[in-house]
Amino acid sequence: MIPTQQQLWQQLRISSLDEMVGNSEALAELKAVQSGFVLIHGPMGTGKTSTALAFAHERMGIKIEEHQTRERLGDYYVSHVHASEFELDNAIHRKWFFFHPTPTLIIVDEAQELTLKRQQSRLKTIPARPDLTLVFCTTDPQAIEPSIRDRCSKIRLGPLAAREVPVLVQRACAVRGIEYTPAIVQALNRAECFRPRAIFNTVDAIARGKSIEQAVAGQVVVNV
Repeated sequence: MIPTQQQLWQQLRISSLDEMVGNSEALAELKAVQSGFVLIHGPMGTGKTSTALAFAHERMGIKIEEHQTRERLGDYYVSHVHASEFELDNAIHRKWFFFHPTPTLIIVDEAQELTLKRQQSRLKTIPARPDLTLVFCTTDPQAIEPSIRDRCSKIRLGPLAAREVPVLVQRACAVRGIEYTPAIVQALNRAECFRPRAIFNTVDAIARGKSIEQAVAGQVVVNV
C-alpha cells in the first residue's frame, strides 16, 4: 500500500510540449501558435490541461500550476482558471484584456461551461493583440459560440496509439517504484485503454495492490 500522495497524473505532468507522448501533429500545430484564441479539445483524460499549462510555460517563460495566477505589471500576466471563475465583467480580467498591453495568457478550463451570455457579451469584443493569448480547454467544442470558435486555432487531442502506451507505463512504474512488465501494456491494449489519465490511474491502482486485470477494468469506463 502506497502512502497518500499526489496522483501519478499530477507527478508526471509535462512541463514542455516535447515531453508529451502522442498527438505529435496536434502539438506541432500548437507550437506554431503565436497569439490569439486557442481551442484545445478532445475526450476526457487526453491531457488537455497539461498541454495548455506546458504551452503557457513555453510561450511565456512562466510556469504555473492549476488554478494559479502570476502577474507583474508590464512584464506578464499568466493565469489558469475554471470556467466558473472566468468572468469578463471581473475588473482584473478586463484590465489585462482591454487596457494593459502586457504579454497575457489565460487558460480557461472546462470551457463548455461558459454561459452563452458571457461568451457573446465580452469574448466577441476582445481585441486581437500579438501579446494576448486566450486558451480554452474543453471536451465539447460545439459548446463554444460559433463566432468565438471561428477565432480559435483548433488543437484536437486524442487517445494514444497502442505503440505509445509502453512509454507512459514505464514512466509511471518508475515513479511508483514498481516493476515494469509488458503484461500491463498488454492488458491496457486488450481493453483499448489508451488515454494518459487512465494509464496513470491503472498503474496507481497496481501500486496499491490491485491485480493488473482489476486495475485496468477500473479504467475502461474512461474510454467510453
